[in-house]
Amino acid sequence: MAAAEDLIQQPFGNVAISSQAAFVIQFTKREPYTREGAHAGMHSLRSNIHLRYSVAIIITAALMIWISVNEEGQRDAIPGQVTFWSVAVTAGWLQMILIARGVRASFGTERWPGWALLVATAIIGAVPLTFEVRWLLDTVIAPPQGLPSPWLTYANVTVINLVFCLVQYILIERWPLFEGAPTLIAETSGALPGTERGDRRPTIGHLSRRPDGLSGIIQYLRMEDHYLRVVTDEGDGMTLHRMSDAARDLADTDGMQVHKSWWVSEAAVKEIRLENRRRTILTRNGMEVPVGRSFEPRLKDAGWF
Repeated sequence: MAAAEDLIQQPFGNVAISSQAAFVIQFTKREPYTREGAHAGMHSLRSNIHLRYSVAIIITAALMIWISVNEEGQRDAIPGQVTFWSVAVTAGWLQMILIARGVRASFGTERWPGWALLVATAIIGAVPLTFEVRWLLDTVIAPPQGLPSPWLTYANVTVINLVFCLVQYILIERWPLFEGAPTLIAETSGALPGTERGDRRPTIGHLSRRPDGLSGIIQYLRMEDHYLRVVTDEGDGMTLHRMSDAARDLADTDGMQVHKSWWVSEAAVKEIRLENRRRTILTRNGMEVPVGRSFEPRLKDAGWF
């Protein structure tokens, strides 16, 4: 999990921060429900993948605790169930994030469909989780009837993992619910959908080839060998695409190609540094992007520096 300041800092800059702050202030003051406050909360959830994972962990743990306590029918079992499921669900989600990234990088999103990678993630991720769940059961719950067989535990964990992976893939990583809908960024900046600035946002849909399961607003592109790494406010992924073709796809957006291997959205730029006659772009997420000398005239004409 990212640090607190990383969770707050978003590529959209002051607009995103101010909208989140407004939503938090409204909640803490317990003001009446307003449409603007709801929009601020939805924007925070939409633009912050870490927040979505945190919400998923809390909801999943609460659901499993509620189910377990109801099955036990004993109030004195609540502390043990809370400890067990809080640790198990948090560890499970964090591991599945890493395993999902590893599976996609190893198998390749271009060669395998999303459902196949989802199943592979669930099966592979169930292996370490089986040992962890058995250890937690024996340490925290200590069931009088003893532990089930390892294979039964693995089967149960695999089924739960499939559900987790489905939620992770559809509702957290892809988050298609608000794709293309008006957002608070447009409202607070005065850029309504259909205006020039609103239309210039480099969404993932502009790319003719894009990483499977990736959505959001593009921050920058980077060539890695023959593959193009696409970094958005939702995450990142790789696809087989040429930089020249990607730059052509994004020609009508607010970004520009700044190097033979880099394309950057203007909204993602925090500052442009000049050191020893070399310019470097610092993005809002901390990435340092070199500026090619042959690209400087066009960037200067566009008013970037």
